[in-house]
Amino acid sequence: MKARGKKPTRRNSLEDKPKPILEHFRELRIRLIVSILSLIITATIAWWFSDYVIMWLTGPVSSLGVPPLTLHFTTITEAFGTRFMIAIIGGLVLSTPVLIFEICMFILPGLLSKERKVLFAYLPLLILLFLVGSGFAAYPIVPWTRQFFLGFQAPNLMPIITISSYIDFSLMLILGMGLIFLLPVVILMVTSLRLVSPFTIGKWRKFVWVIILIAAAAIAPDDGISMLIVAIPVVFLFEISLFVARAKWRKQSIKKGLTI
Repeated sequence: MKARGKKPTRRNSLEDKPKPILEHFRELRIRLIVSILSLIITATIAWWFSDYVIMWLTGPVSSLGVPPLTLHFTTITEAFGTRFMIAIIGGLVLSTPVLIFEICMFILPGLLSKERKVLFAYLPLLILLFLVGSGFAAYPIVPWTRQFFLGFQAPNLMPIITISSYIDFSLMLILGMGLIFLLPVVILMVTSLRLVSPFTIGKWRKFVWVIILIAAAAIAPDDGISMLIVAIPVVFLFEISLFVARAKWRKQSIKKGLTI
């Protein structure tokens, strides 16, 4: 009697051999060490250049007609704390490409061949969009936002802006914009793997917009204008990625003879 063939199992590594659990822990430890070391190195660099970061964030922007900004500190530790925050946030921004790479390389052995191809295809775009989002926040959003709100001062209404409030706002905006700019890549990845249809995502468009607005409010919590400045470009990117995902889904469906 002919024996039944076994159902093919999911491979756990690039060599198609399952790894012992201890091997996964060793690899996780190595990935964490590399990530922490990269964060320490980039945070040290950010601390070393913290004065230049403050000068850059508060200096004039002639192309936008933004004058320089004078900051104040009201407690004895505020100036030090601000530099420490620059080191942490700046270190996260600078080390994010390394962190993304280490996370992807850790999960890579557990992926199927098709999933690996998708990951490698979109990894450069993932890192690029983070850098574009961070750069877009640094210029022109931060100086433009600064100019907009300082435009409401009057002879009897002069601003006293503390260094911690302004630098924290600017750095969180830069980091947050970099992170939420990853949304289009996530959509393209899950639809390329056919985990979810782009048409299904389109039906939930309003809920996605709400999530984007909530994320924007967390990044720029001071007012509604800043929230919209953050949210509108992300919504625009979301709609573009959804359009591309739909076109790609149709093409794959036609090639495989599947219904859309």
